[in-house]
Amino acid sequence: MDVQLKELIEKIKSEGVKTAEDQAAEIIRKAEQKAETIIANAESQAKTARDKASADAARFEATGNEALKQSGRDLIISTNKKLEEVFGRLLKNEVDEVLKGSFLESVILTVVKNWKSDLEDMSVLLPSEDLKKLESGLKTKISKEIKGSLEIKPLSGIDSGFRVSSKDGSAYFDFTGEGISGLLAELLNPRIASLLQEATAGEA
Repeated sequence: MDVQLKELIEKIKSEGVKTAEDQAAEIIRKAEQKAETIIANAESQAKTARDKASADAARFEATGNEALKQSGRDLIISTNKKLEEVFGRLLKNEVDEVLKGSFLESVILTVVKNWKSDLEDMSVLLPSEDLKKLESGLKTKISKEIKGSLEIKPLSGIDSGFRVSSKDGSAYFDFTGEGISGLLAELLNPRIASLLQEATAGEA
């Protein structure tokens, strides 16, 4: 009887230990699976975060590069504009300085002589200041070159130079400081733009 009881107790103990071990093994297995899942999720999230950060960085870089290019274009346009203004003022000042006194008179006479041989009834328009100085001499000299009447009068809004035209206004030559400097600026501005582009290309 004692032997049977002992065997029964041993059996219960043995089965209890095995059950506990099985349960422990199952708990460990589930814990390991859960840990693997957590690790996999963490790695996936980390990869997603890295990919997003990389994409954001690439986008920011592209945006920054485009903004830099645009700033460069804006700077070139602005510089070109400023240079055109500076050259325009310099040209105007130089032309104004040249178109004075006896030189202005000689240019007017040269234009009149070379316009056309049958020139009649013409007008010479000058700034008021130059008109006062040159009117008398011009009337005498130009009258010898034309068949018709001559009118010399002031032209408002100009600082230097002159304009010669037929009295009916059908033809005229514009030799005002504004007109000449404008023509020179048109010739120079494309060259200025070209020099800027060459300089920019050299820096690239």
